[in-house]
Amino acid sequence: LKGANPFYQHLLDALQDHKQGYNTEFIRVSSYEGTNSTGHVKIEGGLDVNMLQQKHVILVEDIVDTGTTLSYLIPMLKEMTNPPPASIEVCSLLSKRINKPQKVEAKYVGFSIPDHFIVGYGLDHNELYRDTEDIWIISQKGIDFDPSCLS
Repeated sequence: LKGANPFYQHLLDALQDHKQGYNTEFIRVSSYEGTNSTGHVKIEGGLDVNMLQQKHVILVEDIVDTGTTLSYLIPMLKEMTNPPPASIEVCSLLSKRINKPQKVEAKYVGFSIPDHFIVGYGLDHNELYRDTEDIWIISQKGIDFDPSCLS
């Protein structure tokens, strides 16, 4: 939810421009610690799965790389919802080009990027750098930065 927020806000603006109605539900899902995917999916926040019944659902993501998070979330949403959503698709600002097949691919992608860890425009490294307006490849210096030295 945090990482995709700027992108999500721009999507909502576009939907309003086209007079498209929509409902929103929020959930925070992550499989990253630092710059690496843990392979374990953490889910935070509440979700009213009843709002998804027989609806066309678009999951808005900041970035899809391995697809671990989505490969866990999509089947879970289908199992939790009775009757299930009419469809579940993924819209992602970024899709990372990795050297192995993604477990889940986004149907709607803004940009395809090389396999680097990036920050900015909502994307973070340990909750840092979300506030930059642009997207950047993080350097080792940025990874090693200790924000407590600013206090």
